[in-house]
Amino acid sequence: MLASTISAFQTFKRSVGPSSSHTHGPIVIGNLFRRFLAQQTHLHGFKRLRVSLFWSLARTGRGHMTDNAILAGLSGFDPVSADLADINGTLARVLATKQLDLGVKSVPFDAAKDMLWSPYKRLPGHENALTIQLFDEEGREMVKKTYYSVGGGMVREADGEELDQAGSERYPYKKASEWLAVATREGVPLSEIVKRNSATLEHLTVEQTEARMMEIWQTMKRSVERGLEPAEKLLPGALKVKRRAPQLFEAAKRPKRKGIFASNDINRYATAFAYAVSEENAASGRVVTAPTNGGAGVLPGVLYACMFLDDFSDEEIVAVLFTAAGIGGLIQANASISGSEVGCQGEVGAACSMAAGAVCQLFGGSPREVEYAAEVAMEHSLGLECTPMKGYVQIPCIERNGIFATKALAAAQHAITLKDHRISLDLVIEKMYENGKRMHPDFKETSRAGFGTITPDLDFPV
Repeated sequence: MLASTISAFQTFKRSVGPSSSHTHGPIVIGNLFRRFLAQQTHLHGFKRLRVSLFWSLARTGRGHMTDNAILAGLSGFDPVSADLADINGTLARVLATKQLDLGVKSVPFDAAKDMLWSPYKRLPGHENALTIQLFDEEGREMVKKTYYSVGGGMVREADGEELDQAGSERYPYKKASEWLAVATREGVPLSEIVKRNSATLEHLTVEQTEARMMEIWQTMKRSVERGLEPAEKLLPGALKVKRRAPQLFEAAKRPKRKGIFASNDINRYATAFAYAVSEENAASGRVVTAPTNGGAGVLPGVLYACMFLDDFSDEEIVAVLFTAAGIGGLIQANASISGSEVGCQGEVGAACSMAAGAVCQLFGGSPREVEYAAEVAMEHSLGLECTPMKGYVQIPCIERNGIFATKALAAAQHAITLKDHRISLDLVIEKMYENGKRMHPDFKETSRAGFGTITPDLDFPV
């Protein structure tokens, strides 16, 4: 859990798939260690480097490309600019040359010996932990740094704060009830409070903050559009999963049959667009953490569908993205968005809650109704496990993004129609965290239960 209000841009980060905790975070960590090393001239005589991955990073890291990611970060790449070719190219180069370029020097690195996987050891700070050690010519340890990838691309050092915290917020709050009270006092939408706080935290003007969020939205849109016209028909990896977003999009455009599907346009489009983003993520494409890579399809899928069918402007979408970020920030501050810590209720569940609140405001919902929509969406995501098949962010992750996009729309409609409710967003976030901490570790991104234990029939068209 975080200590206070966070910037919208700590929730929304331009990222490379397939996982914000297992790919994005390790790239950040590798980059942080590279910068640390550059400043520590007394360490430049080291002769060997070792990386150790623990618990969830070790259990599902190969499917999430964690080894590639940490080497890419150590080689100087960052998750905003790196792409799949950079990540894979780094690993191929290291494997071929058995050398790792750390900027200050190149060091011998044998991935089979110097990258250690410890799937049965959990460090006390978090489920996603890794250490980086340097050794001298005699094999003596010179330095050991432990890092945690805590979800959504956010990382921290052992016994430290998150490493991308900014300044102090303008309107401090930690609970949804406090956020509502501040917005009511100021007479502005919930989104405006998040925007003003983000501007202060990031040392930007309001106009610069809006422009930065517009960049986030444009990245989301491009991830939808790339996913609808992919170059490859199959996703990478052993599961041989077909990309289905183009098929869903074409089906949504066809004349509707009579009956229950006759007036279901927005659900059909939202599903297709959520699939598009999730498939881009699974292919290590460029997406935005919303709040994680595993749940990155829900919010852009829903908002792109709203724009596609109802002609909302980019500026209107950007406004409600601040609301979505505020909801995601509450979940990070009071619970977790890490599948390794609380299961998928913290990833796709959080994404659904964010999307429901954003859509509710987009269609004229009051701050109280926005809070209600977010609560409904999260309430009906409680207990959701994180058990990706073979460690790939594909089954059931992609389909789940599509289904939960429709759930977000239903939650928003529910809140606008009924208006009043008894269960608060604060309470359901509290219960989500409690459920997640009590959930058996086998169901939290360890490949030891659920879909994680299934050996797929590769002749069956998945």
